[in-house]
Amino acid sequence: MSPPPRILSAAVSTRLALLSSPSSSSLSAVTRTALTGWQQQGPKVSICGDCLRSLGQSVFIRGKKKLPKAIGVKVRLLKDIPNYGPKGVIMMVAPGRMRTLWYPRSQAEYLTRELEDSLGKYTLVERDPGYKPFVPEKPKEERVVDVWGQYHLSKEVQGSGLPPYENIAILKAVLPPSIRFYKSTITPHSDSLHGSVTATDVAGAIKAIAAASEHVNGNRVVVTAENITFSHDKESGRVKELGQYEVVIGYKGEEEKVTRTVYVIREDDEGEAGGIVTPPELVAPPPPSMPQGGNIFGGSGAKPQQTQQQQQQGGGRRRSEIFAR
Repeated sequence: MSPPPRILSAAVSTRLALLSSPSSSSLSAVTRTALTGWQQQGPKVSICGDCLRSLGQSVFIRGKKKLPKAIGVKVRLLKDIPNYGPKGVIMMVAPGRMRTLWYPRSQAEYLTRELEDSLGKYTLVERDPGYKPFVPEKPKEERVVDVWGQYHLSKEVQGSGLPPYENIAILKAVLPPSIRFYKSTITPHSDSLHGSVTATDVAGAIKAIAAASEHVNGNRVVVTAENITFSHDKESGRVKELGQYEVVIGYKGEEEKVTRTVYVIREDDEGEAGGIVTPPELVAPPPPSMPQGGNIFGGSGAKPQQTQQQQQQGGGRRRSEIFAR
């Protein structure tokens, strides 16, 4: 076969001129030099544009259809979420987090097409790992423990719902004239206590008496250490020695007060626990004594005496009688 004619079309000549021009950046200098020499000598074979482009530096261009899809779903936060963002922002989150945590707790909502149309233009923000929502500090109130091991707030009349005058009326009706505390002393002949009897102890004892009473609202009475005042020393709020002391129970804004006597007595040798002693009328009567020759359920209650010989022989019964049906 004869070689192909040495004729180039106008389109190929124009493409070669553009590729070999110094302003073209798609081909290297070596390639342009080779093309220039090739044009001077004259091409001996046909060449296409794809082959020419393959000789230069390849530039990878990704189209819009081939861009990687964002992982997650679009949501709008309904609450401030730590480590993510404030309320109202729109972001991409993992579908599992949205499905199992945020959506059931009403912390975020899905960005549906209707919601997008209502919002108009919006900005898709990224997660803020350092975001911390502002939480206003609540005023701290001191918690105290009474003698019964119960916690109370020192500056609170807790949920009783009773006005001060009703609390005073109930305390006047249910409190005995005196309350006794048994405490151990430093030495058997000393009046100084191990520790002290505080206003909190007295308030706890008063609450226990009111709750144990038959009054319908006795368990709703609230007495704290701020309502208790020792008449002999209004500042200290405690006693450290044996003796008789007067306490005043009062409420802020109420002129009427309740006065009772507190006895601090040495703990006896039997180790009686310190605490309150109820008045005689509140003490349950002792159980009835068992009548002689009977019991509290009736009947004689007397058992026949068995001799030692009868006990050894099975109580006077034969073995056959014992195991007989």
